[in-house]
Amino acid sequence: MRPALVVGSGPFLYLVGADGNRTLGPFLLDPDPKAAASRFEALTAADVPARLRSAVETLPEGTPVKAFPSALTGALGESLHRPVELTTIEELRRARAAIPSPDPIVERRFFLALGQLRLEKALRAPEEVLITLAREEERVERAVGRESRAAESFVRVPDSPLDLHLAAWERARGALGDLAEALRRAVDQQARRVVPNLAAVVGPRAAARLVAAAGSVGALARMPSARIQLLGSRRRPSPGRGPRFGLLYRAERVADVPLARRGAYARSLAAIAAIAVRADATTHRDISAGLVARRDRRIDSLKRMHR
Repeated sequence: MRPALVVGSGPFLYLVGADGNRTLGPFLLDPDPKAAASRFEALTAADVPARLRSAVETLPEGTPVKAFPSALTGALGESLHRPVELTTIEELRRARAAIPSPDPIVERRFFLALGQLRLEKALRAPEEVLITLAREEERVERAVGRESRAAESFVRVPDSPLDLHLAAWERARGALGDLAEALRRAVDQQARRVVPNLAAVVGPRAAARLVAAAGSVGALARMPSARIQLLGSRRRPSPGRGPRFGLLYRAERVADVPLARRGAYARSLAAIAAIAVRADATTHRDISAGLVARRDRRIDSLKRMHR
């Protein structure tokens, strides 16, 4: 016996009969597009329209029921207390051809609301929070630097309106500095939570900026150590030697390495960072103690070589 298919079209659900000719619906999830999108994103048995349940219950006994997407399959099965399978591609195409074309305005509002919900859900993920904070902290740091340089070149003119401007500007710079400090603390905390091994090896701020430059923890974990070493660097337009560091130049303890040995240290640190981020992305085991000890031994070795 051919199955009956339950498919969605915007905020509506349809029941396509086993013969492919009889279509029941539409069954509206919710009149409000945002509420309909919210229900569609996290369908439960309670979200299945009562009229749709009644329509399915009137099917001939033994008629298999299939649905799409998988969330609807689970919700229907729980609501009807019967097995509901996922449709095949061919069955889905047949069902799509049988249902009426949706109202483009209603469909557009529904999918805009659904896209916003999915974006908000993605941005709540700890990894996305880290990337957003790292990029914002970098932007604010640049702004603080620009304002500081501008303040150094500002000529103070006593007993003039410029004094009033300077006082207001100093308050604004102070507020910007407070924001930068708050962002640094937030980035440090989030980096230690998302990539604890990498944060221990290179420092939380450098770890956050590496993840932000790569786009994700997974993307950074797939990079070879040579790519991590130069991530975030800009090649100088000259025939001379290219850069040896990218964002790793901001890593903790770089200043402890003699200047002439920092290129060698960059290679070693990138190799250790690659191991750390792969552990953060896959096993989630804390291996930071061994990696930090390995990093510190390399620094001591480079110092002895410089003598």
